[in-house]
Amino acid sequence: MYFYVLKELNLFNYMLRLMKFHLKKILLILSLSILFNACNKFEAVEQKPSLKIGVMLPYSGEYQSDWDNALDWAVENINLSGGITGHNIELVKKDIAKYDLISVAEEFIADDDIKAVIGPLTSSHVFEIAPKFISGRKILMAPVATSANISRAFAGKKYFWRLAEPDISQTKTLLLLAQAGGARSVGLITENSPYGASFEDWFGYFATELGLEVSGIHVMQTADTLECDHAWETLIQEKPDAVIAALASPAQNSALARCYRSNGQQSRLLYSDAACLPNLISDLGSWAENLEGITLTSNPSSGFDISYKVRYGNYPDAFLAHMYDAVMLLSLALEISDGEGEEDLATALMTLVSGDGEECSWQRDEIADAIALLREGIYPDLKGASGSLNYDDLYFTDVTSSTYGHWRVDAGQFVITDFYTTDGSGRISSTSAAYRIIANERQDFTATGAWPELQTKTDNYAFLMATSKGWDNYRHQADVLHTYQLLKKNGFDDDHIILILADDLANAASNILPGVVRNEVGGEDLHENVVVDYKLEEINSEDIKNILTGTSTDQTSNVFSTTSTNNIFMFTSGHGSPSGMVLESSNLESLSPQYWQSVFEEMHQNNKYRQVFWALEACYSGTIGEAISAPGVMLMTGANPYETSKANFYDSELKVWLADKFAFSINNTISEAPESLFPELYEKSYLYVNGSHVSFYNYQKFGNIYETKLSDFVKR
Repeated sequence: MYFYVLKELNLFNYMLRLMKFHLKKILLILSLSILFNACNKFEAVEQKPSLKIGVMLPYSGEYQSDWDNALDWAVENINLSGGITGHNIELVKKDIAKYDLISVAEEFIADDDIKAVIGPLTSSHVFEIAPKFISGRKILMAPVATSANISRAFAGKKYFWRLAEPDISQTKTLLLLAQAGGARSVGLITENSPYGASFEDWFGYFATELGLEVSGIHVMQTADTLECDHAWETLIQEKPDAVIAALASPAQNSALARCYRSNGQQSRLLYSDAACLPNLISDLGSWAENLEGITLTSNPSSGFDISYKVRYGNYPDAFLAHMYDAVMLLSLALEISDGEGEEDLATALMTLVSGDGEECSWQRDEIADAIALLREGIYPDLKGASGSLNYDDLYFTDVTSSTYGHWRVDAGQFVITDFYTTDGSGRISSTSAAYRIIANERQDFTATGAWPELQTKTDNYAFLMATSKGWDNYRHQADVLHTYQLLKKNGFDDDHIILILADDLANAASNILPGVVRNEVGGEDLHENVVVDYKLEEINSEDIKNILTGTSTDQTSNVFSTTSTNNIFMFTSGHGSPSGMVLESSNLESLSPQYWQSVFEEMHQNNKYRQVFWALEACYSGTIGEAISAPGVMLMTGANPYETSKANFYDSELKVWLADKFAFSINNTISEAPESLFPELYEKSYLYVNGSHVSFYNYQKFGNIYETKLSDFVKR
C-alpha cells in the first residue's frame, strides 16, 4: 500500500511540475506582452520636464554642513508623493564657497527654468543679492539668514522669504538663558556686519527690558581673529556674569573659545547660532567640550530629529530642518501656481502660508495629503520640520515663531539640552517682526518741582549738524535736511540756522536721482535751495564749540550771536558709540559726553541761551545725556547708553536707508503737531520708535515741560 501511495504522489508531483512549467511560459508571454504595450504607451506620452529649484549654499569650507541630507530628502518625499503638477522637483546646486556669489545669483536669475532659489546662508550675502532677485522677480528663500535689518529692507517685496524670525528673538532668548542661569550683568561681543548689527541693536534694549545691567558691548571687525583676545580681556575686566558671543565667522568663534579657555573662565560664555556648525568641533577638538549657546532648530514636536537619526544614523546639524522646509514650501507653492514662477509663485506662497484647512506636516504621507488638498482647491495648515509655518500676514517675509535649542558640546557632538519657543506657548512671548516691538519701560516724568524761572523769549535759533559722510550714511544727512526744510517752512531764515553737513549726496556717483536727497521713499527733494554754512570736512570739535559759544575766528566766521532771551533748537544725526558722537571730519574725532558738558557750561556762563532743546539721533546717545547738567539744557535721545538707534525706510533702488526712526519721529511731529507739549512729543516718539528707549535727560533743570511746546523752538 505504501508503494502505491508513493507512486501516486510521484505522478502528482510530475503533473504539478509540468503545469508550473507551462504556467511560467504563459506568464512570461503575458509579461512580455504587457511590457511591450507599456513601452509603446510610454513612447507615445511625452515626459514632463522637472521643475527646477536653485540652491546656493556653502558645500565646502568652514560653513559646510550636511545640507543635501535635508534638501534631497525633501525632494524625494515630494516626488514619491506624485510630484508637482505632474512634474518631478529637481535641485540645481552651486557651492558658493567655490563660485562667485554674484555670478551664481545672476546665473540663477537669468535661467527661466529655475523657478526659485534657496539660499544663501548668511545675512551679509543676502544683502548683496536680494535686490537682484527682487528686481528680477524671482523668489529667493534664505532659510536662516536672520538679520533684523533684512525685515526692514526687504519685507513686503514678495520675492524675498525666510523661515526664521529675525535675531531680535535670538537676542532675547540668549539674555533669558543668561538670566535663568543667575546672571545679573551681561556683556556682548559681536561683529560689524548685518548679522552682528542685529545683536548690537537689540542687546541693550532687551537687557533694559529684563532689568539686566550691561557691562559692555564690544564690536569687532569681521573675521579679525586677533581682536578676539582683546575683546574678551576688555570685557571680563567689568566682570559680567555672562558674555554673549554673536559672531558669524567660524574662525572668530574658535578664536574666542581659545581666549575663554586660556585666559580664564570667570564669566559664562554663550554663543549664538552661527557657532553651531561642525567646524567649531573639528577646529577646537577637546577645547570645544562644554561650550554652549543657542541655535535655530527643529520643533521637538515635529519628530524631524528622530526621523533624521533613523534615516542617517545621527541627529541633524543646525538649520537642516529649515532647509527641508524651504524645499517643501516652494514645491507646494508651485503646485498652486501650476509650475509658474515670478509673481504667480509669489502669490501662491502667500496663499499657501495663509491656509487654515486640514493640518498637514512634513512627512511624506502628509505631503501627499497636502498635494491632494491643493488639487481640490483646499489650502492646508502646514506644519514644517522647523515648526509652525505661519507668516506675518502683512509683509509675508518672516515666520511668526521659531524654535531655539540650547546646545552644549558633549563628547564631540552638539547636544540639545532644552528648547525655547517664541510662539507664545513657550518661554518667550511672541516678538513677531522687528518693526512691531515697542518698549515696555516708559520714562516717568516729575509733574511738579522747582522749575527754573525763565526770561521772556525774544527769538529762536537752530543748530543742525550731520556728523557722518558718504553714501552709506545717507540717512544722517537726509534727517538733517528734512529738519532744515521744516524749519524754513516754519519761518526760519538762513541767518537763524547754522547748517553743518558733508553735502556729498546730491551729486554722488551712486545717486540715480542727481541733485535729489530724500528722507522717505518717493518723498520730496530736501536738497532744494539749501544753504550750507560749514562743510563737515572743514570743521573740528573746537570749531563746533566756537560756533555755539559765539566765538568768531578765522575758521568760524559764522557763529551764534545769541543772548539769554533766545531759545536754541539743536538737531544732530550721526554715528555714536559709548564714548560719544563720531565726528567724521578731516580728522576723525569723538565728541565725548565731557566735551558737550563743557560746551553747554561755557554757553551758560556767557548767557548764550534761554533754553536749549537738543534732539540727538545717534547710537548710545544716552551716554551724552547722562553727562549733561547745565541749567536750561534738555536732551531728547533716541537710545539709552546701551542701545543703538534704528534706521528707517530702506530704498532698494538707491540701496541705502533714507532715515533714522527717532529722527523721523521728531520731524514728523514738527510737521504735523508742532504745538505738542514735551510730554506729548515723548509719547509720539515712544509709540513710533521701536527697539530703543526714547529718553529725556536733564529735563528737571530745563523748565516746566508740561507748559513748554515744541513750537517754542521750531517756529519763528
